[in-house]
Amino acid sequence: MPPYLNMNCIHCKTPNPEQWFYCRSCGNKASEPIYTTNLFMQSEIGKRSDIEFSKVSMDSHINKINKDKIKKSNKFWKEKVRQSGVLNG
Repeated sequence: MPPYLNMNCIHCKTPNPEQWFYCRSCGNKASEPIYTTNLFMQSEIGKRSDIEFSKVSMDSHINKINKDKIKKSNKFWKEKVRQSGVLNG
């Protein structure tokens, strides 16, 4: 019998015909979990190998984002000024 059809608590074997999540007698989980974290690895998102996890402090992340934003903005405006010919004249 599959574990999700078990009508008894897995800890105290008390009947659980209403299939409560927690046993009404002992208070523990009444059945084994149906899903495990292994199912995540079998999913499409679990197959991705291009995801990188790192530990970066919030302050250093904000500083990096701000520096990148300023650098990108300066490059953008430098190109706009060059295209307009304002400084060539």
